[in-house]
Amino acid sequence: MSEPTVIPPGGGEIVGDAPERRVEILADHQALHVTRSRFGPRRDGADLHVHRRHTDLFFVLGGELTIRLGPEGEGTVVPAGTLARVPPLVVHGFRNGSDADVNYLNLHAPGRGFADFLRGLRDGRTVSYDQEPPPPDGGRPTTEAVIGGDEVVAELPGVRAALLADVAEVGLWEARIEPGCPPEPPHRHRRHVEGFYVLEGELALTTGNRELRAAAGSWVQVPRDVPHSVSFPSSEQTRLLNLHTPSCGSGAFLRALRDAGTGELAAARAGFDLQPV
Repeated sequence: MSEPTVIPPGGGEIVGDAPERRVEILADHQALHVTRSRFGPRRDGADLHVHRRHTDLFFVLGGELTIRLGPEGEGTVVPAGTLARVPPLVVHGFRNGSDADVNYLNLHAPGRGFADFLRGLRDGRTVSYDQEPPPPDGGRPTTEAVIGGDEVVAELPGVRAALLADVAEVGLWEARIEPGCPPEPPHRHRRHVEGFYVLEGELALTTGNRELRAAAGSWVQVPRDVPHSVSFPSSEQTRLLNLHTPSCGSGAFLRALRDAGTGELAAARAGFDLQPV
């Protein structure tokens, strides 16, 4: 993919569609695979497993998702608006333990073949993927998994950003943008892929002479080295997830926006792989 893409609500590649379960692929770039899922009440998800070479993340859009951790599968309820991050070699699984539907994003950074694994399940094919049963030693401590919590790193006029994940594989923050906020200046990322999931409001992505609109429930992906700018045309607050894979210093950049001087901000921008155009 060499051009930005917008996948509207319900427009992903379907790999499961039944009354009790719907799963669609939103992104399958090697840096990040993303699915959006709906599970019906009391629907089981994945059995306990580990990933050796990638991080598994869940962002709950609506309802409650139960994340199971450790060899005993101890459950933790993750409410709407919350991110769960499971590092490599931490035993985990998940299910809908509630009496209502749950909707969530599942993100694998890097992808390690997750999307093809789901296609194989759909098509009745066996596909190799970075997933194994729990190891005999029990895996890494469950305390390494992070559920909830955020670090508010930028309170600027019209914008509030909260850092949800800041590891080498992915930088992820939630932003709230008030109506009338100025557009983001044109820029490019040479070493990483940028993604957006619009939770509320609307995002407009401009690249060259093209403007792409993304309503709530849309996924937006910008490949490496593509000049782009972002604006927010909604008359209401826009709320979105912004992802950088790999992170390339995105967390440090946000912190610099909060409290660094001009020189430090320039250094953080350079370290973040952000070049103005």
